[in-house]
Formats: sequence, structure tokens, C-alpha cells
Amino acid sequence: MALALMATAIAVSACTERSPSGPDDSQMPVAPVTVSLELTWAEFGSNLQVYGGYGAPDEMAATMVARAFGGVEARTLLSFEQFPTSIQVLDTLGATATDTAMIFLDAYVVARFDTLASTNTDTVSLELSQLLERWDAPSASWTNSFNIQTVQTPWSQPGGGAVVPLRTALWDRALGDSVQIFLDSAQIQQWRLGADSVRTGRLDLLSDGHRLKLDFAALRLVVTSRFNPDTVIVLGVPVRSATYIYDPQATPPADGFRVGGAPAWRTVLDVDLPLTLNGPPELCAAAGCPFPLTSRNVTYAALGLRTRRPPGAFLPTDSITVDVRPVLSRAALPRSPLGVSLVGESGSTIAPSLFDAGEGTQVDVPITAFVQAFLAGPDPAGRPPSSTIAILAAPEPETFTFAEFFGPGGPNEPVLKLILTASAAMELP
Repeated sequence: MALALMATAIAVSACTERSPSGPDDSQMPVAPVTVSLELTWAEFGSNLQVYGGYGAPDEMAATMVARAFGGVEARTLLSFEQFPTSIQVLDTLGATATDTAMIFLDAYVVARFDTLASTNTDTVSLELSQLLERWDAPSASWTNSFNIQTVQTPWSQPGGGAVVPLRTALWDRALGDSVQIFLDSAQIQQWRLGADSVRTGRLDLLSDGHRLKLDFAALRLVVTSRFNPDTVIVLGVPVRSATYIYDPQATPPADGFRVGGAPAWRTVLDVDLPLTLNGPPELCAAAGCPFPLTSRNVTYAALGLRTRRPPGAFLPTDSITVDVRPVLSRAALPRSPLGVSLVGESGSTIAPSLFDAGEGTQVDVPITAFVQAFLAGPDPAGRPPSSTIAILAAPEPETFTFAEFFGPGGPNEPVLKLILTASAAMELP
């Protein structure tokens, strides 16, 4: 088996004195040796598969708008809670009073963008419209307003159906991260008195060639009270539900790994480790070969993946956090339950630049616990360890963009990095 030796560190102990009654040097165990090596894909991996469709955009803390960005169009859909029916104010005598007949002076939708994750460098134009068709936030897509198993309702027009344009606004990022889109008095009255279904908005980007990440949206009401008409109060109406729809959907990669996106992608592969090693020479010299590979010898294991640039519309602008979990039932894929994280709560975070200018950079995704469990064999109950792992985003879905890595074949294929510590057994006289 071809094993590429990366580095060898030998721990050597020395004695300055000898005891006449002590053992001869030849009876002492050989000093432990620590060896770092890489297994090629052919030596450990097989059955690479990429699955999509996990989670939905409405589960994310942020949404997206895009226009002609790498061929992708994206729109944000919003629905708002009910208007407040009363406010607590101080009257002209300083006493607290409940006003159920407040006067609405103005209203506006405020949208706050992530300036680091948005692609524009100057001013862009946005439009707010009212949706005229019912929609389901967890399942809405570019083509369907409802897209669940029992109900599939297409929009009257792809991309959110028929709408009533309300107002346009300019966002100049040099002036801040937010934009206010004001409503006219008729719209305020309609949203205040109408059913829940009318308090909806579709946010479109009108400027070509950009993608904006929307971190926050809310409806603000500017009111005054009949008890204290000289005081102006700004009330907040939170978003009831929010999602984004986009077109076209990303297609599965022809090869390689894909992680993240919304709905999210996962990459699954089988791992099979050799039970004995015949190298490298340092290992054989210290412990003899063939060397039986056991869980106690493995001090570190990681997938070495080389980053690949995804399609331009989905190029990461934020860090991607990668998690690895054992697949508990391969037969149940793509909906198999997964085990606990092999990476840790914080995951393995990869900078966005590594998927662009830094394409081809090797990143290590730790799977030490998985390799140790695989080599340890069945648990006390006789259950065999999983031999399949899923690589996914943490959390899932995390972002509109996704990570890609080179697959098997070629100079950038995945490797399995191992650090082993071993020594020869002590021979008693």
C-alpha cells in the first residue's frame, strides 16, 4: 500500500546513569514513534454522493435579493404581524392613559443589509410590492406558492405571482446599512384594517448584476395620540414570516463535494480503513510490520479536502462552517438519521476567499472520533460502527451560498490524514 510520509517525530529518552541491578538496554522497549501519513482516496474512500433539499430558506436568519447575478434572480417575501390596537401614553397631566384611537401619520418598511455579504459597491434601486396571492413561507419557491406534498399551487406568474407595486427606494451603502421604503396613506389604511393576507411585501432588486443579503426587515408606524397630540411615537410591527425565492436552482455537481446552500446540500461517502500497515519505514522500525492498526494508535484523523470554486451566483461571501456526522442508516439515505458531530460544536470554519482566489487550498476536517470508533469494532451491544459519513453545513441551512471541494481523481483529490503513535512491545527476559 502506498503511504505518503509527511513528517516523523521520534521521542527519545536517555539515561545519564546505569544501575548495576537494572535491565540491559536490549530489554528496554523501543522509544515510541509518532508518524504522520496520508491515505489516498483509493485507500480509504468510496461511494461519493451529493444530496440536496435539506431545510428551507425561511429557516435562515437572513434572506436574499438578486438581479441578473450570475444568471440568478432572487426576491424576498415578507408578511407582517397585525397593527397594534392601542398604546400607552402620558396625557397632558402626566398620567398614563391607554389610547385605542391613535392617529397614524406615516409608515415605512425598514430593510437592513449585510454590507460585507452584499456585492454592490455603490447605490442600488429596490422596489417593494404587495403580494396578491396566498403563499406558504416554508415551501414557497420561484414556481409554486405552495409546494408541500399534499398541496402544490403554482404562482400565476413565476417569481411571486401578480403584485401591486408600492414604492421604490435607493440604498446607498455609503450612507449606512439600511433603507426606508415609505407607504402612502391608502396602503397604511389597507394594511391596518385588512386581513392578515394583505400585509405582505415582495422586495425586488432593480439594479442588474448584484446580490444583497437582507439581515433584518420590519414595519415601522409613526403615530400620535389624541391624549398628547404634540408627541410623535414610532411603533414597530415585526415580520410574521420571511423567505426568499430564486431561479434557477443549482444543479447537482457532476463530481466533487458540495456543502451548504438553502435548501442545503450534503456530501456522503463510505470510509474503509486498512487493518494493517506496511510502512512507512519509521513505523516498521519502531513497531514492526505488518503493523496492526488499532484505535489506540490513532491520535488524529482528518479529511484533507481541497477547495473548489462553485458557480458564480453561489460563491461564498461569508465563512462556511462544515460539520461531519456518521450516517446511522445508509439504506435510509437521503433522509437517514445522523449521529453526533465529529467536528465539535463550533464546526470547522472555512474563509470565503479559499473558494475564489484561494481555490485548491487544502483544509482539514477532523474525524478522529469516527476513525477510532471504526477501528474499535462493534460496541458492547454488538452493534457495528458506522462506515458512512455525511459532510454538511452547521447550522443547516446556513447561507444561500455553498462550499465545493474537488472529488476523487486528479491532483486535488481528497486524502485521509492520520497521526499514529506506536512502539514495539516490551520483551521480558
